[in-house]
Amino acid sequence: AMIAAYSHNGHGKGALELFRQMQLNGVEPNEITFISILSACSHAGLVDDGWCYFVSMSRDYAITPTLAHFLCMVDLLGRAGELDQAENLVNTMPFGPYAAVWMSMLGVCKIHGDVERGVHTAELVFEMHPEADASFVLLSNIFAAAGKWDAAAKVRRMMKDKGVKKKPGCSCIEVKNTVHEFVAEDTLHPQNEEIYAELERLSRQMEVAGYVPDTEAVLHDVEEVSKRYMLCYHSERLAIAF
Repeated sequence: AMIAAYSHNGHGKGALELFRQMQLNGVEPNEITFISILSACSHAGLVDDGWCYFVSMSRDYAITPTLAHFLCMVDLLGRAGELDQAENLVNTMPFGPYAAVWMSMLGVCKIHGDVERGVHTAELVFEMHPEADASFVLLSNIFAAAGKWDAAAKVRRMMKDKGVKKKPGCSCIEVKNTVHEFVAEDTLHPQNEEIYAELERLSRQMEVAGYVPDTEAVLHDVEEVSKRYMLCYHSERLAIAF
């Protein structure tokens, strides 16, 4: 539990140190322990350590890696930019292909802007899980980030033609035992006017402090002003302003 807590809160090296103490004390790890360890390696960028622990599972503890372990390894390798290694690992898994693994690979392609690999990966996901909205959105975003707006629009049209609808992302915040949910540019909250006024006040303070919005993160072919608006009123900011 402590190793998992360290891993989930970004203390990768602390998680590995706890694991070493666990080994020195003769405590046998289980498959859940290794999920936490591999996740810790991923967040800390420890590729070599991650490979060592992944191999050690079966070699030293007779624990057969599960889908969750492979997902951790794909995430680890992907974050580190080792896309060839990540794809090779997926292709050599001892069990059948899973959409979840290829979806993780697709996310990695988006992070690193690998258009060609992203297209190939998305096609595999479409075959296994044709109604998955996330795969369409990721592929569209890969094209958009590369400035291929026509290709991005084509993916969106394909999504519409197939009747696949994107589930809107939301952000939740609990205040006085009540959970409040927001979506981008939300106007349905009863305190909507106060929330937007507070957000505009905070935005002005941020600009005075030198904050410049990263509009490259807005993957829509729109004017700069529109991109700034989208960034300003996304769901996380609305929740924080509330």
